[in-house]
Amino acid sequence: MFENLNQNVALKVDDLVILNKELVEDYIAKNKELFEEITFTDHLNYHMKYGYNKNHNPVKIAFLDNEIQRIIIKTKNFSQKRVRIDLMYDGSAYHGFQIQANGKTIQGELSKLISEVNNKEILVQGASRTDALVHAKMQVIHFDDESNLSKEEWLRFLNNRLPKDIFITNIELMHPLFHSRYDVYEKEYVYKIKLGDYDPFLLNYAWNIEYLDFVRLNDQIKKIIGTHDFTSFAKGIKGDNVRTIYKSGYKLDDDILEIHITGNGFLRYMVRLIIAHAINYATKKIDIDILEILNEKSRRHTKNLAPAEGLYLNKIIY
Repeated sequence: MFENLNQNVALKVDDLVILNKELVEDYIAKNKELFEEITFTDHLNYHMKYGYNKNHNPVKIAFLDNEIQRIIIKTKNFSQKRVRIDLMYDGSAYHGFQIQANGKTIQGELSKLISEVNNKEILVQGASRTDALVHAKMQVIHFDDESNLSKEEWLRFLNNRLPKDIFITNIELMHPLFHSRYDVYEKEYVYKIKLGDYDPFLLNYAWNIEYLDFVRLNDQIKKIIGTHDFTSFAKGIKGDNVRTIYKSGYKLDDDILEIHITGNGFLRYMVRLIIAHAINYATKKIDIDILEILNEKSRRHTKNLAPAEGLYLNKIIY
């Protein structure tokens, strides 16, 4: 199966990293025992296969357009019990997902309890580092467990001990090389807008906009579909700012507008900057087209952020 390697394939065996197709092919030829008789597990997804070679070393293979893009093999020091947790949370009381020295975070609350059970410090890893005040209908984390708790016992323990604005929906035991962030195939964000009269009960859950032009809104959010350099819609990011948006559109339910954006990954503040532009365009505060801003590759026209409270991490697909 290793005949179909991408030209830029990467191979990692423990701490050894090899880049370049020819060098990877040479390593495979000289170390055949690592690549023979691989049996894949049931944990298959859109672009990733997980399995074990004949030595029972865990193997992970990532694909890009039906070519092998990445191969990872661990021959030592791999987890015997990697746990995946799906959860949802109201982000109103939190300084974001990622742990911080000062301020309560989602990662911090989860890591504290999981470390308590394992009697050692464990920092859980998440699929997306949501900002302060941002909510999640679906977030995914993973950690390596050394306790004797079953997944059912973990579910009961965490939901009993976590703050009531965090709720665990599912727990699974995963392949040792599963990674909640790096193995994501696509993510969906939803941004909620309350139209018309102000509603104080939605203060922490939607952006209040009195009126907008739906034709202008739709024009802008549809134009981001495809692969673009999103430098103009990112904060503090240098390097590869190219991302692919698979779907972008809106749903209207009475006076609640939901803008849905699905892609293979998102830069910091990317969704909130896109929403801010789209709303400014739809309320006729600006006339510059989003494609023109994308082509500029600068933040000259994207200085405003949509409020964090209206943003939801909605779905993660592996």
